[in-house]
Amino acid sequence: MSFEAPDFRAEIRRFVHGYVGAHQDAILRAGDVFDFYARLMIDTRVSGNARVHVACVLAYFVVPDDVLPEAELGPYGLLDDLYLAAHVYKILRRELPRNVLSEAWGEDDALEQVMDVVYAESRAALGKLRKDVLRVAGLA
Repeated sequence: MSFEAPDFRAEIRRFVHGYVGAHQDAILRAGDVFDFYARLMIDTRVSGNARVHVACVLAYFVVPDDVLPEAELGPYGLLDDLYLAAHVYKILRRELPRNVLSEAWGEDDALEQVMDVVYAESRAALGKLRKDVLRVAGLA
């Protein structure tokens, strides 16, 4: 029996493809953000608490029953995943050298600008649910 790991980035990109609606600038970046964290996870320079935070983000992306379930809300349901990713990014900026973060970012535009958009839009969408996201992820 062989096992082929799912390509979550590709799945996320297909899921959000063509999304037009509230917070679309953040939602359409979900695949890129997931890929960023996947690259950090395999980077040997990421260790200790930083590795735990990265693992929390990746786990939250793949858990089906989170604060905003994608099965019920479609792409809009990724906003809680994106909020956690942007929140953790702010922590990682303090814990990791800038080059580690920039090397994990596989896109042409600036990581900082993308994460600022993701943070602002997801934070606005979640409101008071932000605390629930951090609690479910084990970071509160």
